[in-house]
Amino acid sequence: MPCTRRQLFQAGAVAGAGMLLYQPSAGAAATFPAKVGPLTRFSEQLPTLSELGVLDMRAGGAAALWMRNARHRFHSEMGLTDTLTYQDASASQTYLGPVILAQRGTPLTLTVHNELGTVHNEPGRHPHPLAFAIDPELVPPGADDANRPRSSTHLHGGNTSPGSDGHPEHVFYPGGSYTYSYDNNQEAAGLWYHDHALGITRLNVYAGLAGGYVLRDGPDTGIDTGDGTHLPPPPYEVPLIIQDRMFTPDGTFAYPPNAELTLGDGTPRPWAPEFFGDVATVNGKCWPNLDVARGKYRFRVYNGSNARFYNFKFVAAGNAVEFAQIGTDGGLLNAPARLNKLVLGPGERADIVVDFAALPAGSRVVLTNNARTPFPDGPVSVQQGGMPLPEIMQFTVQSQAGYTAPLPDRLRAQPVTGLAGLPTAATRTMTMVEVLNLAGVPVMALLNNRKYHSPDITAVQGDTLEQWELINTTVDAHPIHLHFTQFQVLSRQPFRVEDYLEATGYVDPGTGLVTPGRGTAVPVGPFLIGRPTPPPANERGWKDTVVAMPGEVTRIRVPFGAGAAVPFGAGAAGGAPLAIGSSFKGEYVWHCHILEHEDNDMMQRYVIR
Repeated sequence: MPCTRRQLFQAGAVAGAGMLLYQPSAGAAATFPAKVGPLTRFSEQLPTLSELGVLDMRAGGAAALWMRNARHRFHSEMGLTDTLTYQDASASQTYLGPVILAQRGTPLTLTVHNELGTVHNEPGRHPHPLAFAIDPELVPPGADDANRPRSSTHLHGGNTSPGSDGHPEHVFYPGGSYTYSYDNNQEAAGLWYHDHALGITRLNVYAGLAGGYVLRDGPDTGIDTGDGTHLPPPPYEVPLIIQDRMFTPDGTFAYPPNAELTLGDGTPRPWAPEFFGDVATVNGKCWPNLDVARGKYRFRVYNGSNARFYNFKFVAAGNAVEFAQIGTDGGLLNAPARLNKLVLGPGERADIVVDFAALPAGSRVVLTNNARTPFPDGPVSVQQGGMPLPEIMQFTVQSQAGYTAPLPDRLRAQPVTGLAGLPTAATRTMTMVEVLNLAGVPVMALLNNRKYHSPDITAVQGDTLEQWELINTTVDAHPIHLHFTQFQVLSRQPFRVEDYLEATGYVDPGTGLVTPGRGTAVPVGPFLIGRPTPPPANERGWKDTVVAMPGEVTRIRVPFGAGAAVPFGAGAAGGAPLAIGSSFKGEYVWHCHILEHEDNDMMQRYVIR
């Protein structure tokens, strides 16, 4: 096998920093299933809220969802695809789940029923649509997820108690249910809910277990300044849940096996370091179109892909259309950030406004993407092993006028509480490493060079503010997500990867490879290069998922409770209260949100004391 970039980068003391892209060997082509042929693009209409379904819980109370097997048509030129879905009482969903509307300060309970595995009785078929991709080395002993899929529902970005967090080991089985309590005591934001079962998150989410969760408050539809400015209201507010998928000709989900690694019986290992699909889906349709009026639209953009990063542009007649980002993962920015492109990693969300008013009727605007796989420096072309996905969906401008009120120059009555100048209780060094075998093939990715069940659990003190320094020793970007809290990005700065890895002791001198459990993270200060770069304007809000770029330290300030750094409700330096809503104690997790990485084994537990 020719020397790969991973093997070149691994030479010397740089073992473990590599490109997590599965590139099959010459004899591996037969292990790939035949893929669905070319599909007509932009012929499917985008499902909007009415088709996705809305579970309106703004008044609080008790709600329920049912996880069920279903069959869904992603494109009129494809057959039906076996899926998993969250259904509300209407039972109309066949992929994804309804968008849950909640109100800030109004608690609700959500009971999720596991009714998976009740559809197929055909020989050779399993209730889980991706049973063939379950990796026995990743799931708990005795698990039978092909027939009795485990599940745990995580409200991503939610300030929840440990018992309602959707912890990866708080699973329930077919025939069971789990009731989650959501206080909604945090800033209005575009959250989302998805499966989080240990070892099969990537497959359950791929199959359809995800949905939007929009937390409202008074100002989140725009501050009433009396000058006529406002944010676009429904029906000009549209969720865009963007996912890449792969299908066989009969419409079945495809998930190529890993021909570079084998199980004990010699068959290719189901787990692959990253999944990249060749079909773009939005709200469950392949390359859809949305007819838009000549005015402003507010798009709640969710990167729901397993591993794909996106670098989005809106392009009309070859020209980029400028847009405004008004919110991040955890709420509104202080002011709109004017952009002509947007990078979004798996798990991240962006609240954006696009104005179609200046475009003539009949104009077609294409949402494009030129991010490499893996991000940021993977191969550009298919011939080189890349999986480009240059087009995502289309917008067709209609003749009627739409929503034309100007955007506010100021989005918040009080600015976001800045954490940069506040004292911290601790500064923590948190590292990202990749583990290779002797052939230079990735076998797992780790945080702090420890596996998930390592006894080295990070303990933080409740109601304190910490600084976490996320040190990426690999050559892939990793979207790092912390459960329970929202945080702020301080800066990014390059460091000398080779020297740093040598200092950690992660590398076994005998093999030259990163070995799980060895060494310890060390402060990155002596290895820094140049000056720190502050976050761009569209990242200066509350975040729960941050992109840690390769060869850089990404610094974040993390409040672990409502009383962190400043009294909750008081704000600081004229700022608004902290985004975090309530103080809880107990165990949570932090992890890479590339789903293949978090399943094996780039996830760590932490506990709030």
